[in-house]
Amino acid sequence: MQLTKLEIKGFKSFGDKITINFNEGVTAIVGPNGCGKSNVVDAIRWVLGEQSTRMLRSEKMENIIFNGTKNRKAANLAEVSLTFDNNKNVLPTAFTTVTVTRKLFRNGDSEYRLNDVKCRLKDITDLFLDTGVGADSYSIIELRMIDEIINNKENSRRNLFEEASGISKYKVRKKQTLNKLRDTELDLSRVDDLMFEITKNLRSLEGQAKKAEKYTLLKDEYRQSSINLAYYRIADFSSELERLQGQESKLNKQSTDAQEHINKAENALKQIREDNLEQEKNVSIQQKATQEFINKIRNYESEKKVKNEQLKNLQDKESRLNFEINNDNQQLNHVLYTIKRLNEELFHEQQQLDNFQTNLEKDKFEVEELRGQQQTAKGKLDSYNKASTTLQDNIYKLEKDIAVLNIQKEALLQESIRTVTDTESKEAELNQFNITVAELEGRVETQQQQYETAIQMEEELQSQIQNHTANINTLKDELNKESRLADAKQNEYNLTKSLIDNLEGFPDSIRFLKKNAGWKKQPPLFSDVLFCEEDYRVAIENYLESIMNHYVVETQQDAVQAINLLSDAARGRANFFILDAIPSIKTSSSINDDILTPALNVITVDDKFKPLCEVLLQNVYILQRERDHELELPLPEGDIVILQKNGKFSKNRLGLSGGSVGLFEGKRIGRAKNIEILAKEIKALNENINKLQDQIADESGRLAALQSNSQKEMIDELRFQLNRLNNELISVKTKQEQYQTFITNALNRKKDIQDKIIAIENDLLIVEPQIQDFKNEREQQVGDLQEFQDRFNEISEILTEKSASYNQGNLGYHQQQNKVSNINKDLEFRETQQEDFQSRIERNTKDLEEVQLSLKNTAQFVDEEDQDLVEMYTQKDALEKGLEELEKSYYGVRKQINELEEQIIQYRRSKEQDDLLISEIKDKKTALQIDLNTLKERLSAEFNIELKDLLEQEETPTITEDQDVLVAKCTKLKKQLNEYGSINLMAKEAFDEMNERYNFINKEKSDLLEAKESLMATIKEIDDTAEVQFMFTFNSVRDNFIKVFRSLFNEEDSCDLILTDPSKPLDSDIDIIARPKGKRPLSINQLSGGEKTLTSTALLFSLYLSKPAPFCIFDEVDAPLDDTNIDKFNNIIRDFSKNSQFIVVSHNKKTIASTDIIYGVTMVEQGVSRVVAVDLRDVA
Repeated sequence: MQLTKLEIKGFKSFGDKITINFNEGVTAIVGPNGCGKSNVVDAIRWVLGEQSTRMLRSEKMENIIFNGTKNRKAANLAEVSLTFDNNKNVLPTAFTTVTVTRKLFRNGDSEYRLNDVKCRLKDITDLFLDTGVGADSYSIIELRMIDEIINNKENSRRNLFEEASGISKYKVRKKQTLNKLRDTELDLSRVDDLMFEITKNLRSLEGQAKKAEKYTLLKDEYRQSSINLAYYRIADFSSELERLQGQESKLNKQSTDAQEHINKAENALKQIREDNLEQEKNVSIQQKATQEFINKIRNYESEKKVKNEQLKNLQDKESRLNFEINNDNQQLNHVLYTIKRLNEELFHEQQQLDNFQTNLEKDKFEVEELRGQQQTAKGKLDSYNKASTTLQDNIYKLEKDIAVLNIQKEALLQESIRTVTDTESKEAELNQFNITVAELEGRVETQQQQYETAIQMEEELQSQIQNHTANINTLKDELNKESRLADAKQNEYNLTKSLIDNLEGFPDSIRFLKKNAGWKKQPPLFSDVLFCEEDYRVAIENYLESIMNHYVVETQQDAVQAINLLSDAARGRANFFILDAIPSIKTSSSINDDILTPALNVITVDDKFKPLCEVLLQNVYILQRERDHELELPLPEGDIVILQKNGKFSKNRLGLSGGSVGLFEGKRIGRAKNIEILAKEIKALNENINKLQDQIADESGRLAALQSNSQKEMIDELRFQLNRLNNELISVKTKQEQYQTFITNALNRKKDIQDKIIAIENDLLIVEPQIQDFKNEREQQVGDLQEFQDRFNEISEILTEKSASYNQGNLGYHQQQNKVSNINKDLEFRETQQEDFQSRIERNTKDLEEVQLSLKNTAQFVDEEDQDLVEMYTQKDALEKGLEELEKSYYGVRKQINELEEQIIQYRRSKEQDDLLISEIKDKKTALQIDLNTLKERLSAEFNIELKDLLEQEETPTITEDQDVLVAKCTKLKKQLNEYGSINLMAKEAFDEMNERYNFINKEKSDLLEAKESLMATIKEIDDTAEVQFMFTFNSVRDNFIKVFRSLFNEEDSCDLILTDPSKPLDSDIDIIARPKGKRPLSINQLSGGEKTLTSTALLFSLYLSKPAPFCIFDEVDAPLDDTNIDKFNNIIRDFSKNSQFIVVSHNKKTIASTDIIYGVTMVEQGVSRVVAVDLRDVA
């Protein structure tokens, strides 16, 4: 597979469309900084499906669209196309040329195309899977990726090995299988949950079903007992109803008689009431007059009572006012006395307060003076204390330093002893490591020789296998080609034969004659008579279109017979050429033109049909090639007809005919002849296919025999053992170096310890005299400090005594001040009381005078009213006597009325009693009817039985049980049914359904368990296959890495690739060991930038040796290399370019000079990149 072309339009700085053609060898892309040459690499990454904007050096995907310049508008579309020549069928497609296109629109829409057919990113990813081509494959390397490989950032080394070993598809399959396994486990979990729920519900439903069955039996018994009891109750209802109807008739008669007595008494009562009405009016008038006079007396008495109450109230108020005036006078005198006493007390206490204030000011002055003396003494004392503390701190510091120095000295002595002991131990172990290294190196050399011998034999075997595989692939390609051709011919044969057999496209009359047994001649159609080459079929068929469906018969009688058949059957019309009627004519070409060929010369026809064709085509010519403006040339003269070879037009002396050519035109001529030719071709192709299949079988047998002799397993075992020995040797060597380093460091450390001990002893000699001087000075300061402390204590004691005296005087002063303040407040309160009492006495005296005047007037009015009240009582007695006589007469008549009313009441009570009994009987009848309806409804609701069905039965069933027994039995059964609680009558059906579901889900669980086991086996198979393939690639790359590394450095340099965890190669990290001559770096990161680049380059080319990439792109990878290493870098690229294309983006002149073709990227117009090509092969 070869990368042939890159087309970019609207991507980043490429505003115009540019095309870069790639040939074999090395292509360089050069240009100044910022010209856009790295955008070429970004474009290749992007079209191959890169989704990371970081890898494309953009913040968001929209930024890759050309953003315009000062003079250009921004593009709305970024489009990149990459074309491959699939000449070795590396890509799994039948196309020899594959073009991948990616588009991104500014509105966010995007699309991928494969050979200009819209597709998905997944389709492109699957197409390039395990081919070494991809957005993140090892075929595209940038400078920053060198550091990523060295630092193994994000497992970049492992990703390279996985891609090279072709296990990406296994990882995808494993991921898919793991997803299926996870889904299966989730399904199992859900199934277990369902099984748990169903099992729980199943047990519950089973109990409910049994309970429902018992409930049904009990309810059937209850139903029959209830029906039997209903018969008894129906009989009881009938007898009780007859008894109540008899009582109701008797009571109705008694009620009627009572109503007649009531009517007679009411008529007599009406007459008496009319006579008593006048008497009632007179009594009423007399009662009203008497009552009005009584009311007048009562009003007069009420007024008198009010006056008496007023008189009493005035007397009470007079007494109260006199009391209050006397009481207020007494309290006022007491207040005046208190005010006088308080004024005297205030004068005395004020004098004492003044004396307190004078003494207090004197004590305050003395206290403040003593405080000043105390502060002075305290300042001197603090100064001496501070100096003493500083001196003490210095003493402590020096003592601490001496202790630390002694501890350090002791620790160094101990460390020196340990160092000597460890060094002796390490030297002994180092001697053992030297022996082990020598032994392992011998074993590694022996294992390496065995491994290389096995590899050489396997390579020879693989070479033979590859030859046979190539032969098989070649034969298969030829077989596929022949098979496709045979299928095409067979399809064409089947289609043509179907058209002939079914006469598709022919009139109904033609199909009728072909299938009619009455026309035994079965002559051919004209379209089957002639045959011509495919180039001329369309022209000939278009010219003869009108007669293609004519039958060609021998005699006129044959045509007559066919016409009669069509006429009798009413199946349309048909046309016939009669050979007997066609004369033989001599044809000769009347036109001498090298581009015109007679139509008779290009057809093939049997001799018997030649005269017919000569008549039809004698003046017809075919235009072999089209002349300029052929349609505009004059029409031919005479009877000549000119046909365009491709059928586009025909012309004769009368006019033109032409237009577009249909897809199926030219397929009707010579169908029968064409079938014969196709049958021969198909037979020849099938014979060739059988021959190719035999050859493939032979080659496959030889290939299988060779593959069975493969020593891959033994090589893998030898490689594994070799890797194990190498890892063990490296591990021992590493420990050997570590121990040697430790011994050297220990010797150096021992000297350092001795130097430090001497320094510590010198420091002790300096510090010890200093601490003695500080202690002497400290003892002298102690005496001075005590003297100042005594003076300070003396002043403090005097100040304490004086302060106590001052505080006592201050307390007495404030107490006296509060006492004076309280006397002033009490004096103000008493003066306020004096004003209040005087004001109230004046107000009460005024009220007393008014009360005494009112009291005099009220007493005079009460004496005059007593005489009038005596006269009014005399008149009231006379009125009451006349009223008494009228009422006596009135109540006599009223007694007669009451007696009649009592009789009416008695009659009515009797009638109401009868009506009440009648109502009770009706209620009982209604209750009976309700009970009957209740029985009816209960029978209908509980048992779906209609009461009328029981009543209409001709014979009442025989009931053996008594009614009381049935009542007790029904009550007992009803109670038992109620005690059952809620019953699921559908539990049996639900149980059967749930049990069926349980069995189904249990089967599903078994299927899921089988699926899980199958998936686990698939994962193991994938891991085993991937591990074998990975280890084969790893060992191959490792061998290649050692060779390539030494070719880039020196033959004596050591390097290796190591799996950190050989037991888990698919998960293990890959360490790179690189030790150029004269260096022993502890890690690869300690190498220089150029050494890192060459190491990464060695690894990449080792991968290319194991699995060559179709093309390789290096983006400024050579930047860290010096001139010497540049030559090595260019030489290895030149060697590898024989098998792969190399595209190098570089600034280095040597690199550029070593390439075959240079594409220069420039910015003639600011912001727009353009490409200029230079072929150095022409220059060379």
